Amino acid sequence: MIGSRVSQIAYPLLVLAMTGSPAAAGLVGFIGTLPYILFQLPAGAVMDRVNRRRLMIACDVVRLVALGSIPLAGWLGRLTIAQITIVAFVEGSMFVFFRLGEVAAIRVVVPPEQHSAALSQNEARLRAATLLGNPIGGFLFDAGRTVPFLADALTYVASLVTLLLIRAPFEETRAEERRNVVAEIQEGIRWLWGQHYILIVNLAASATNGLIQIVILVVIVAERQRGASGTLIGLILAGFGVGGLAGALSGGWIAKRLRPNTVVLTTLWIWATLTAAVGLVGNAILLTALLASLAFMGAVWNIAIGTIYYRVVPDRLIARVSSVGSLTAFGALPLGALAGGLLIQWVGPATAGLIAGAGMLLVALLTTAAPSVRHGPAISPVAGS
Repeated sequence: MIGSRVSQIAYPLLVLAMTGSPAAAGLVGFIGTLPYILFQLPAGAVMDRVNRRRLMIACDVVRLVALGSIPLAGWLGRLTIAQITIVAFVEGSMFVFFRLGEVAAIRVVVPPEQHSAALSQNEARLRAATLLGNPIGGFLFDAGRTVPFLADALTYVASLVTLLLIRAPFEETRAEERRNVVAEIQEGIRWLWGQHYILIVNLAASATNGLIQIVILVVIVAERQRGASGTLIGLILAGFGVGGLAGALSGGWIAKRLRPNTVVLTTLWIWATLTAAVGLVGNAILLTALLASLAFMGAVWNIAIGTIYYRVVPDRLIARVSSVGSLTAFGALPLGALAGGLLIQWVGPATAGLIAGAGMLLVALLTTAAPSVRHGPAISPVAGS
């Protein structure tokens, strides 16, 4: 996860260094996250029918090779924007499959009464990686444009070793006869369609994820225009990690004490209040604090919603249902990256930040107006929680 965060900040920095174009950086971000739309549903069906651990190992091998090709091409003097875009697409594709396998595996490996704690720990792992990865990525980029990608490739060696050491099964025993993949995808869609609260929350997550992509690119471009180094930009973006880690460490506690709809609505209104300011703030410390606040609530949101998934979704459906949810929640990432690049190119980072803030306000209003979200899901408490 640290390696992924290192290369995540390096992609736009590398494209900006090679082209000087925010639109090109946004386009690479769009292509890199396009698999979140293309492959979520088939990946969910695949993960519900294969050995999840083996496929996750294969995903890591592919990502290792793809990322390693960037520093190799740079050393040979043959690195192009086309290659960077292809690598971003391959890495995004493998992420989709790997993540769905991971989500499904937690559902089986961890006892039900510990789901909130497990989700909190995994969220903390992700946020800690963001905290460390962003400044490390900026520092490595200043050391050499392709160094962050070499570091990311090497981290997949560690990931492979840890996966190989896990002996517990990642899925329950499957007794059902396999059906057509399309039919299995449809089953997951039908299940989620009947869960109005989860459906609307996923749509809200989709919109906000896209808007956050705009915010990240606004910060990078605005700070570059102010003359900030890659290291400083990495430190500012580490605010996401600080706030997210704090939210992750407290998210399990909060999820047990607040209704999930309270978490969702509170998060949306905090985001609506803070997002517009990101493009206007020039002070690095204040900007870092704003990003930390956004990430804190995002981590709490993820834990609260993830706990609901594990309480109500059976293992035979978990990857498929998660894939449908991920299609809505992650599907807006490529559109947000592309829109962010174009908006900043046309109107500048400050105005683009204001537009993102207006979008957050609209999402908060529409979600609050939905009765199923205001009332919250009907969920029986898990024994021992």
